[in-house]
Amino acid sequence: MYVETDFLLSLFKKEDWLKKKAENIYNKHKSELWTSTITLLEMLLWARREGYEPAEVIEGVSSLVEIKDINLNYHMLLAVSSLMNEYKLTPFDALHAFIAKDTTIVSSERKYDKIGLKRIRLED
Repeated sequence: MYVETDFLLSLFKKEDWLKKKAENIYNKHKSELWTSTITLLEMLLWARREGYEPAEVIEGVSSLVEIKDINLNYHMLLAVSSLMNEYKLTPFDALHAFIAKDTTIVSSERKYDKIGLKRIRLED
C-alpha cells in the first residue's frame, strides 16, 4: 500500500486531525506500507516551510515505511501532466496517483476516487 504525504504528516506531527486514523492504519498494515522518493521531496518542502530539520524528517519517514526510488522518464511525466489537467490535481498529487495506479493508496485526497484508484480513506 502506497502512503502519500498527508498520511506521513499526520503521523509525524504532534497534532493532526487525521492522526488517530493514520495510527490505526499504520498499526494494522505496517508491513505492507511503502512510499516513494517523491513523497520524501514533498516532505522536505514541508520541513523547510515549517522549520523542521530536513534530515530528521527523512530519517523519521524511513523509520516508518519502506522508501522506493522512483525514476520518472519523459513519457511518465506526460502521463502525470495529463492527470493534472484532467483531474485538476497538484503536481505532487498527480505524481502520487501515477505511482499508486497499480496498488492501494492511503490518503485523504478525494480526487483519487475520481481517477479510479483503490484508496484507504484517511478522512473517515
